[in-house]
Amino acid sequence: MKLFEDLMEASAKFADKASKVAAEAFEQTKVVAGEAVDKGKKKVNELELKNELSKAYKQLGELYYVMRKTGETNEALMTQYYNNAAEIEAKLEQLLRGEVNENQDFELKDEAYDISSTAEEFMADVKEAAEEVVKEIKEAFSKDEECSVKVCPSCAAVANDEDMFCKECGAKLGE
Repeated sequence: MKLFEDLMEASAKFADKASKVAAEAFEQTKVVAGEAVDKGKKKVNELELKNELSKAYKQLGELYYVMRKTGETNEALMTQYYNNAAEIEAKLEQLLRGEVNENQDFELKDEAYDISSTAEEFMADVKEAAEEVVKEIKEAFSKDEECSVKVCPSCAAVANDEDMFCKECGAKLGE
């Protein structure tokens, strides 16, 4: 009977220790997952701001071109478009320096600003462009040569053949 009681006591201690180890592992997993989510949110905000900045530059350039072509001048409108681009640049710099909260949404105050594209559309365009480049590279090789290029389905980053996960975003890579 003593052997059975010792066995039960050892089993209880083992179960207690196993549950403590599992609880610690769970807590560490929560911390790591939280950090990954924060990095993801920051990256999405960064991409959105870069997309907005690109559009602001385009609008400013188009306005300058039209004004130059027609010979008209409108300094107030040029200043307004310039300030839009400068505001976005400042927000992007703050985000990259870590001076703002990753969860913060960036809103532009000027209604003249037309933002119709989302980060998802931007990433889809990047992915499509990357797939085109990969296709062109593969076509450049002769049919006898083997060309194997992996591209991340999430962020369109080029990966090594042996990689199972993307080094940029962590997404699982296809075979």
